[in-house]
Amino acid sequence: MAFDPEAGLEATAELVSDRLPRAQIEVGEVRGTTARPDWKVTLLQGIGKGDKPEQVVRDATVLGARRVVFVETERCVARAIGADRRIRERRVAVEAARQAGRGDLPELVGPRSLAESLTEVAEGEHKLVCGWAPDAEPLLVALARWRPEQELVLLIGPEGGLSPEEVQAARSAGFRPVSLGTFVLRTETAATVALGIVQSYAEAQRFRTTRPSPKTAPSDP
Repeated sequence: MAFDPEAGLEATAELVSDRLPRAQIEVGEVRGTTARPDWKVTLLQGIGKGDKPEQVVRDATVLGARRVVFVETERCVARAIGADRRIRERRVAVEAARQAGRGDLPELVGPRSLAESLTEVAEGEHKLVCGWAPDAEPLLVALARWRPEQELVLLIGPEGGLSPEEVQAARSAGFRPVSLGTFVLRTETAATVALGIVQSYAEAQRFRTTRPSPKTAPSDP
């Protein structure tokens, strides 16, 4: 199989000669890719320092996010601005998609303010904010209420997390607090852990709905 994640295209390909100096490949009919996530996940990611945004893009690509929105929050130390950074992030996404066999790329957006990002989230989407709160429930538990037709929106803060006021703003916008475990995680690690849990949950749900029903053994007369 040959694919182009930048164009979202794929084709059946056959190696017809591997003689040096050039291999020959016969490419079949080109079509839209099927190697894309079948669940809808948007990551609202607080901007981290250094190369952390690129790390988030890399893992978000291989873990099936359809959209990554970089968000400026109160405790952001860095600002993900500039055409060069956007080019680097897209290049990271392309390389990650090719390595993983993903046939499309996540949409990369931002930077945007947290307030703007919260107002853009539509009603009816399954909205979760990752971080400590007295009433936070494990992410896996919260996913049990996620319906396949819904967009899942995950909000993760930067280094230092979201401020209490920002958490309250997210709650007011319909986000429910969820936890990612006992320990404090780096912002880029939190994104990877959250998306990994989401992918595992979505795969388990698909397995349950598509696996053949077990055959019932005939009863003894």
